[in-house]
Amino acid sequence: MSVSPARLAAFRILLRVLKEKSYASELLHSHLADSLGEKDLRLATELVFGVLRQQLLLDEVLTRHSNRAPQRLDPEVLLALRLAAYQILFLDRVPARAALHESVELVKSAGLRSAAGYVNAVLRKVSLNDGKLIRETFTADSEAGLAVQYSHPKWLVQRWLLRFGQERTIRMLETNNESPKIYFRINAPELSAELLASELSQLAVGFKCHRLSEDIFEVIRGNIYQTSLFREHRIVIQDAGSQLISHLLEPQPTDVCLDLCAGWGGKTSQIAALKQSPRMIVAADLRWHRLQVARRLHAHWKSIAWVACDGTQQLPFSRQFDRILVDAPCSGTGTLQRHPEIRWRLRPEQITELALLQLSLLESAFRELKLGGRVVYSTCSLEEEENQEIVNKFLDKHPEAGLVLPAAAWLQRLFDERRFFELFPPDTGSDGFFAVVLEKHSETRGQ
Repeated sequence: MSVSPARLAAFRILLRVLKEKSYASELLHSHLADSLGEKDLRLATELVFGVLRQQLLLDEVLTRHSNRAPQRLDPEVLLALRLAAYQILFLDRVPARAALHESVELVKSAGLRSAAGYVNAVLRKVSLNDGKLIRETFTADSEAGLAVQYSHPKWLVQRWLLRFGQERTIRMLETNNESPKIYFRINAPELSAELLASELSQLAVGFKCHRLSEDIFEVIRGNIYQTSLFREHRIVIQDAGSQLISHLLEPQPTDVCLDLCAGWGGKTSQIAALKQSPRMIVAADLRWHRLQVARRLHAHWKSIAWVACDGTQQLPFSRQFDRILVDAPCSGTGTLQRHPEIRWRLRPEQITELALLQLSLLESAFRELKLGGRVVYSTCSLEEEENQEIVNKFLDKHPEAGLVLPAAAWLQRLFDERRFFELFPPDTGSDGFFAVVLEKHSETRGQ
């Protein structure tokens, strides 16, 4: 029996995610899925994200029907088991027998024929049970029970219960296991909203504005990835929450701007779009290869200079900046719906390590800021150590800095009484984000 293209692609993508720390969302738009038809691509996407989101629950089910712990299995065997178990437990329209046999074939095709009998035996036991009833056995209100039921690391569930309480934590866990919406924005100076609507209507792609902002667009029909607009980088896929961060900077046409952690350049090009002037924007990042990709993705914006440098060290600039964005590397706990693999890679101690890096980047940025200039510090983390605590530590050390609100009333409404910007995914329909706007209102000590 041959393996279907969708299951084979899902297997190969999950293997790359496990072995190479790759991201599933990127691999699903790579050569590994290029040859799939629309129906197969939908199934492969469902399988990849379903297995990643339900990983802990799947492993618990497999452990109940096996004499070997999941961590002792070859990666290929473990992923074949997870793939079939997910289909048996969650996909009513997929016959259990087909899922079982194809996973056996996947193990054989991976050169592990000796494990085929083991995979077959375990999956037969799983398939004899009612999937819904199996899932309902993991409904305890304990931290461990919630972790398995919603398939999140126990340490993260514990942390969120302390921070958010049980009701909000469960809402967060549920949201993370739902399929995210696809959001995009215009990424070329000559493309208007009217022209965008006209071109997409001809391609049978429907969209609507997000409630957070009229220039954040949500795909409601069709495949945006197959359009010439996407292939030519005249639009860019970017989460709704992420799109708000550049707005907080409120760049003016005459401002010289710095994006200190530019990454793939999504927020940098949005700053260029908001400025609507040729005045320079510097996009800096530690990784030159990322900047090379970013320069191709955002080639429509000629005002961006791409600079590779270490943002925690003395920056190689001869002038100060009017506006600086520090979208700091972070744990990414606000993006677990979109990037479920993060929940299995992240370790508690990394949050502390990241906080040291984040504070260093903020310090570095503030040194490069003009008097009266503004820094936006942001993360896609829900953790206080990376957000509120960073800001409080910085303000304690810098009396010459203060928190301010954006001038635009629609942005002010997104801040709380402490002047903190926080997006909680179940409430906002976006990734989780935190941000503040810091203004330098007197000279830095020592200058």
